[in-house]
Amino acid sequence: MTGSAGVLIIDDDTGVQRSLSSALAPSYAVHVASSGEEGLDQFERVVPDVVLLDVMLPQMSGLAVLRALRRISADLPVIMITGYAEVRTAVQAIKLGATDYLQKPVDPDVIRRDVATVIGSRTGQRASARGTVVGQSVAMRRVWRLIESFGPTDIPILLQGETGTGKGLIASAVHRLSKRADQQFVAIDCATIPEQLAESELFGYEDGAFTGAGKKKPGRVAAADRGTLFLDEIGTLALGTQAKLLTLLEQQHFVPLGARSLQPRQIDVRFVAATNVPLEHAVDEGTFRADLFHRLNGITIELPPLRDRDGDIELLARHFVGEFGRRHGKVGMELGDNAVDALRAYTWPGNVRELQRALSAAVVLAADEVTADDLPEHIRRAARPPQQSAEGPINLREIKEWAGREAQKRVIEELQKRGPVSRQELARLLGVDPKTLRSRLKEIASDRPRRH
Repeated sequence: MTGSAGVLIIDDDTGVQRSLSSALAPSYAVHVASSGEEGLDQFERVVPDVVLLDVMLPQMSGLAVLRALRRISADLPVIMITGYAEVRTAVQAIKLGATDYLQKPVDPDVIRRDVATVIGSRTGQRASARGTVVGQSVAMRRVWRLIESFGPTDIPILLQGETGTGKGLIASAVHRLSKRADQQFVAIDCATIPEQLAESELFGYEDGAFTGAGKKKPGRVAAADRGTLFLDEIGTLALGTQAKLLTLLEQQHFVPLGARSLQPRQIDVRFVAATNVPLEHAVDEGTFRADLFHRLNGITIELPPLRDRDGDIELLARHFVGEFGRRHGKVGMELGDNAVDALRAYTWPGNVRELQRALSAAVVLAADEVTADDLPEHIRRAARPPQQSAEGPINLREIKEWAGREAQKRVIEELQKRGPVSRQELARLLGVDPKTLRSRLKEIASDRPRRH
């Protein structure tokens, strides 16, 4: 999938599908479905930014589909379309949360304007909430849909994902979407706190609570009052600290260490926790309390590894090159096509954090453009055809990566043989960014023998 915003058309009239697709395809990634059931299935797979929904559908009505979409995503823009000017239906659709209601035949200029308006508004709201969270892949759209649904609530959120997938950035985005956005966002890395200091860091202490406690110190929990407390790598906390944290979650109060009064202090905190290993495994192994896990797990959001975020590698890379270019006085720094190829060929075991560090160094080395030569050797190596000696070990990962790129080139050639196809359509079919497609086309052109 490309970085374009997505539009899902749910209409059983193929003529309407073609008309709407023709009006929108130049600017958006357009998907179509001919029934409500197919539309809901498509929605789960492509996670569009806006839905164009026919009122009169076979089997499952458009209003029933609208209700189902509202259960999945409360703020998804849905534009209802009908061939019948029925006022009562229009009112019902608006009450159910439809963004707009248009009558067929829909003027192409009107639909383009409406879609641009709702997507522009939604993009602005998302950009404000996301901060530095970058990504347009289907995998990240699913993550963002959950964040938008649960961010404004006080339900505890558990973020799970590999190291470097951006759990801290997502936690911060949750806070910005919450009703506590104007209060403190307090983050604590549980993995870096010595076991004997964890309780005092979280709950604070009174003067004289222990040797060396010269004066009163409030803890992180108190600092997060009325705001959000982010507990990163929560699985590393000792069982004793977990028990006190459970009490805090259940009763929203705590007692600082060494308090002369046992009267607990009331607190109002929203909890977001994160782990790079599934807590269910820690519960099974007895290193994490099952009751605390269930209290934290109001909703679990799985963050995808970078290798599973189709199209986001280039998007993130260009973002980092621009950011580090400005930081190092190299405004306007670009990312070269061969660098994009090398980045896409690599598997990124360190995820977004590894990509960020690689490009930070590459920008320092680069002149006007970041090329493959500016990237670390182990990343450049992934883009080269594997060289295997008869005696040496077979590197299956390198072979797989190289074969994947070669297969993509063969698919492009085959699609081009079948007839004329636009670059945008070709990029959509392959699920790549148009700029990446351009570099692939250059490779194909350079591989073809020249005529004399």
